[in-house]
Amino acid sequence: MPAPALIERLDAEGVEYEVLPHAHTESAADEARALGIPPDGVAKTLVVETPQGYVRAVLPASERISTAKLAELLDERRKSIHLVPEERLRTDYPEFEFGAVPPIGGAHEDRVIVDTHVAEHGSVVLEAGSHDESIRMPTED
Repeated sequence: MPAPALIERLDAEGVEYEVLPHAHTESAADEARALGIPPDGVAKTLVVETPQGYVRAVLPASERISTAKLAELLDERRKSIHLVPEERLRTDYPEFEFGAVPPIGGAHEDRVIVDTHVAEHGSVVLEAGSHDESIRMPTED
């Protein structure tokens, strides 16, 4: 079942979405393969710590994050931002399975930065807070 924290947020915002069950996966690229869609059709969420707090960076499964570009976008020094360590992800996002933090929902009201390549598609597939299900929703939402 998708994480209730994500579903509550999507329902509260009136977002139409589809739940996509799939085999257990540990990466967004594996998720794309399990769903039979191209890797650029699945978005992964990486949680980055900045001096201003956490940011959820959303990018295609086929891409790697550029902390230099993210730092420039956030007007921060490159060395002042970094991926949140695993142990803190486990404690700070207990409502989601480890490694399956979606771009929205949960106790944290993090800033969200979406890679422009994600926005090129009419819909996007996201982690649903679980390694066994995804959410497909309109990209504009």
